[in-house]
Amino acid sequence: CILASIFLCMADLTRHLVNDAWGTACTDLPDGAQLGIFNGGSSPEMLGAIYDKYCKSVNVANEYTSTGALSAWGWTFTIFCTWSGFVLLFVGICWVISLPRKVAAQWRAIRRRRRA
Repeated sequence: CILASIFLCMADLTRHLVNDAWGTACTDLPDGAQLGIFNGGSSPEMLGAIYDKYCKSVNVANEYTSTGALSAWGWTFTIFCTWSGFVLLFVGICWVISLPRKVAAQWRAIRRRRRA
């Protein structure tokens, strides 16, 4: 139980890493080209020569759709994997420490004392 819970709890975090690592596409600027920022004035503010590529975000395992609802990735990893991982972790810890047996023994002891 605990081993499975580790992988299930880590699944959404791994999806985040995949999205961050492969969710950006960069393109080199042509020779002599320069990037600038247009602030609404008449001419753009030119950036330095150290900015030699431009990048944009691409969809790779996105958690949300364009409407803001959870995507299939979001439901699978964020809801199903994370929550089932936490449930398995709880069950596994209770199993390892023999919690049901200990609670039952304490309950019997309390009931015996109340009768006496």
